[in-house]
Order: sequence, then C-alpha cells, then structure tokens
Amino acid sequence: MGDTIRLEAEPRSVGRARRFCAATLHGWGVRGPVVETCVLLVSELATNAVLHARTDFTVSIEREPRLRIEVCDGDPRLPHTRDFGPEAASGRGLHLVEALAVSSGTVTHPTGGKSVWFELPWGEERAG
Repeated sequence: MGDTIRLEAEPRSVGRARRFCAATLHGWGVRGPVVETCVLLVSELATNAVLHARTDFTVSIEREPRLRIEVCDGDPRLPHTRDFGPEAASGRGLHLVEALAVSSGTVTHPTGGKSVWFELPWGEERAG
C-alpha cells in the first residue's frame, strides 16, 4: 500500500513533498519521531531533485514492511556525498539520509533518470 505525488522542479515543491509525506503517514496512523525523520529526509532528497536534477520528480511512499520513500527524477547522474566545511549552507543531505535511515540507496532507470530511496521502521510508531 502506498501513495505517490508528482512535483515540478521548483522550490515550493520541497514543502509540498514534506506535507505529502506527513499527511500520508498521519493517515496511516503513524506518529512521533518517524514522521519527523521522514519529513526531514524527504526534504533533503526533494531539494536535491530541484537543485541538481532540475526535472519534475515524484515522491512515493510505501508502508510494508518498512516505510520506503523514493524520490524519482529524470536526471541520470547519480548523487554523491560531499564533504563541506561546518559553515557550508548545503552538502549534508545524503549524510543525513545515511545516518538516520535504516537503509538507503539509488537505482538508475533504463529509460533515464534515477530513484533515490530510504527506509524507516514504522510499526512501533503507529498510533493506537
């Protein structure tokens, strides 16, 4: 079970991606830190899609067996971590994904583009 949203390559789409994930998780009864972590990480990946891929992108979220969030764009270039100084305004997104997600990765699409994904546990975070 899951849901997907298609977004344009513009800055306001990052906020829409965050709200989409939060609303989807809340609709599934997921609460607490997992929602906050998901929103933070999708924000980082959506920002990368807007700033670097510069193509429309989709955000997909699945909930079994773990939460799996994918950001797919039309740019075939794979993302890579960067090491910037502590005062840098950017360059930490993939580091955050690696540090906070249970697993993460990138998949290239044969027709072009890629998916950058991460997984989070969710069972213990459900309301009820």
